[in-house]
Amino acid sequence: MRNVFSPVVSLVLLISCVFANAGVASEGTAVLVENGYARESIPGTSISSAYMAISNLSAKNIKLVAASSSISDRIEIHEHTMSDGLMRMRQRDYVDILAKNTVIFQPSGFHLMMFELKQPLKAKEYIVITLHFDDKSSIDVSYTIKGLKRKKHHH
Repeated sequence: MRNVFSPVVSLVLLISCVFANAGVASEGTAVLVENGYARESIPGTSISSAYMAISNLSAKNIKLVAASSSISDRIEIHEHTMSDGLMRMRQRDYVDILAKNTVIFQPSGFHLMMFELKQPLKAKEYIVITLHFDDKSSIDVSYTIKGLKRKKHHH
C-alpha cells in the first residue's frame, strides 16, 4: 500500500520554506535566508541592490558564489570596504558562510548588485533571486522592495 501522506507533507514543508525565505540548499547543507529586501530603482537608472542575512545551519562551511534572477541577467556579489578613509566597492567572487554562522548583507557591507534591470523595481513589490552555493546547491529567495528614503524638508 502506498503512503499518500508523504507527498502532502513534502509539499507543506516546501511551501513553508518558501514563505519563510528558508530552505535546504543541498543534502546536509541547511541555509536560512531572512530579512531579504531590495532597494526601489532610482528613476532613470537600471540598477539596484539587495540585502539579507544568510545563516549556515549545517556543520560544514559553504560559499555563496553567484545569484541569478529573471529581473536581471547580471547580478554580482559586492562588498563596501574602507580604505585610506575612502569607501570603496568591489566585486567579490564569493562570500564564505562558515558552519553554524550568519553573514549579514547590508548597506556599507556585502550586498548583491543588480545591473540592467529588465523593469524598474517599485516599493512594496516582490522579486525572487536564486542564490547559488559552491556545492552546486541553490535556493530561491523572495525579496521585498523597499522605497527610496526621502528627506524631510523643514520650512
